[in-house]
Amino acid sequence: MPKIEVGNKFLKRSPARSLFDKLPPVGRTRELDEEKLKAAMPQVYYAHPNGELWIGDSIEWLRGVQSESVDLVFADPPYGIGRADWDEFESHDSYIEWSLRWIAQASRVLKRTGSLYVCGFSEILADLRRPAAKYFARCKWLVWYYKNKANLTKDWGRSHESILHYRKGKEFTFNVDVVRVPYGNHTVKYPVHPQAASSQYGDGKPGKEHWRPHPDGAKPKDVFELPVTSNGMPEKTPHPTQKPEELLRRIILASSNEGEVVADPFSGSGTTLVCAEQLKRRWLGCDLEPDYCSWARARLEQVPCRSIAEWIDLDRRTSQRRESIR
Repeated sequence: MPKIEVGNKFLKRSPARSLFDKLPPVGRTRELDEEKLKAAMPQVYYAHPNGELWIGDSIEWLRGVQSESVDLVFADPPYGIGRADWDEFESHDSYIEWSLRWIAQASRVLKRTGSLYVCGFSEILADLRRPAAKYFARCKWLVWYYKNKANLTKDWGRSHESILHYRKGKEFTFNVDVVRVPYGNHTVKYPVHPQAASSQYGDGKPGKEHWRPHPDGAKPKDVFELPVTSNGMPEKTPHPTQKPEELLRRIILASSNEGEVVADPFSGSGTTLVCAEQLKRRWLGCDLEPDYCSWARARLEQVPCRSIAEWIDLDRRTSQRRESIR
């Protein structure tokens, strides 16, 4: 039996863009100023027709972004748990203080209908949600639940992370129909449900005696069940906290529209930027680590050419396949 190669293959993949390897790069990598690099002063690392990737301090970079020019900010910041050098803070209080500084800037750059999504562990975000709320009109607490992560501790194993969805204004972009999820097998098998007079759906109104499923699926709820990235996924890079593209596509589809601007102040290996490019959004990103920016650039150069509808269909089919094998 032939051996199956395992492990992360991202660094081994060819960056070829065509059958003949003759197409020029989509974007352009800029020559970096070494003095600015040492001082973490933001500078453009990679320029693309649809966006820019910067390298440097994220707060300083956000300060340079025009006010009310961004439609969606997705942030997967350091969690303050010492996972890497960039995740070290003197104390939990200093971490919260630092977080409020970048969140204030994120609120400033957002349009009035814009949203900020912040990832983190629940026990950390619980201390951040209230003080950050002063920059926004509303907040929704979301949960990302996953099953494919082993428990290597002698404690309760972690199987979820939280995501705070801050809305800058009372009126905000939310495209419910494009993020609908497949119905369960029972609903598919018995699609028409008679409604009682006391039903919240029918409310006794004529024409609503029977409920019928929406052709695009059920409205999304505040728990996302998606696996974490693993070495078997083509999108996986060596980044230690990389989020799955499926998660980012759902958020970008829900809270922005085609042609609008998506920003990520902690862009890491580029998942937010890649998904924004896939979904025909413009994008801005920044990260402090040169290696991460290099991986992001490589991924952006290899984004497949698909329509938005094809990306939506891909994720729906992936979700249905996961359900079918349980």
